[in-house]
Amino acid sequence: MNFVKLSLVGMKHVVGSTAEFAFTQEKMNIDLSHENITKVGPVQVTGKIENLGDRIFQAEGHIEVSAVGLCSRCLAPTPVKFGMEFLFKFSDILAETDDIFAFKGEEIELYPQIVSEIILNCPSQILCKPDCKGLCPKCGANLNLGACSCETEDIDPRLAVLKKLIDSR
Repeated sequence: MNFVKLSLVGMKHVVGSTAEFAFTQEKMNIDLSHENITKVGPVQVTGKIENLGDRIFQAEGHIEVSAVGLCSRCLAPTPVKFGMEFLFKFSDILAETDDIFAFKGEEIELYPQIVSEIILNCPSQILCKPDCKGLCPKCGANLNLGACSCETEDIDPRLAVLKKLIDSR
């Protein structure tokens, strides 16, 4: 499952030349289960690539991600969208550094960088709705669907030991 490769034919030897690109990847195999995201896709990428000279190419643009995650409070499957801007530099003669990626040939593949950007920018909390009530901590019932039959006596957990002492008398 690779993104479209960016062809440098016609612009590799012309400093300042640019080319626009846009593509969509319907599904991506990215494990974001640690962020409670179960499905990633479609992913839309738009941008442009430019020859900066000295055999350095810059790709910049926008990534729009649609995904399905689990609500952080009630665990309901929830559609989520998030987006981010990107700017990557590539060179076929310089060694790879923190800010320049190496490539060979007449094409640049953005897949590894796009995956990294998605992982770094995925939401840390997903909510099915802003006022999600979550799950009952005792019985696990979804409180968005209605109240459960658990006792609602609120006791500070730090004082729970004292309550046990009183109840044992």
